[in-house]
Amino acid sequence: MVQRDYAVRSNSRKKKKAGGLNKPVLLCIAVILVVCFAAGLYLLKEKAQEGVAVERTTDNKLVPKSQLPSRPEEVWSYIKELESRTVPTDAAQSERNLQLSDKQKEELLRLAERERQQAEEKAKKAEAAANRQEEITVPVESARPAQQSSVSGEELAAAEQRRKEELKRNEQLKAEAAKKAEAVKEVKKTESAKSAKFGLQCGAFKNREQAENLQARLVMTGLNARVNPSADWNRVVIGPIGDRSAASAAQKQAAAITGCVIIGM
Repeated sequence: MVQRDYAVRSNSRKKKKAGGLNKPVLLCIAVILVVCFAAGLYLLKEKAQEGVAVERTTDNKLVPKSQLPSRPEEVWSYIKELESRTVPTDAAQSERNLQLSDKQKEELLRLAERERQQAEEKAKKAEAAANRQEEITVPVESARPAQQSSVSGEELAAAEQRRKEELKRNEQLKAEAAKKAEAVKEVKKTESAKSAKFGLQCGAFKNREQAENLQARLVMTGLNARVNPSADWNRVVIGPIGDRSAASAAQKQAAAITGCVIIGM
């Protein structure tokens, strides 16, 4: 039969129990340490924030205030603005006037009163001028009938006679002017006829030699003949001679050599 060592077994059980009891204790200690570490970190953080806030407040207290001059007051030119303003005629402008200061309202009232006085003065001046015009026209109109009644019948007859004489004189002047105009026209016609230049054309040849031969024969008779060449024809002409009567005389002179016609030049 195997002998059992109960003493050894009991010691080993006690060690196991002791080892089993140490694990929970160790866990509790670890948790406590972690909590303490976290609490320490939190406290350090809070103290650091308080220190920064204290430093900021002290810095703000230590910063000196800037010594700047006070802002200048705005000066408003009320008179110029009020002169350019118009008198309110609607509800919107009346609401704006409610927002004006007492001084601006006084200026507005003063301007309105001034405009009203000016309008009244203008109306009075216009009425006075109209009255004066009526006073002037009434005596003139009243004097006209008296003047007309004072005119006698003899004066009317004399005036009628003068009017008839003036009409006759005007008619005579018109007739004389018409005669002068006709005479001027006739003189112009005769002058234009005298100043007109005529000549003779004695032939037209395609051959230049024939034209020059005829020209030479006409020159021998004392006529101023020449050849006017063109693209197809060589015309033999005489002149300009002068008026039509001179051209007719030259035509008779050239008739012994060739027949010529009178042309205008």
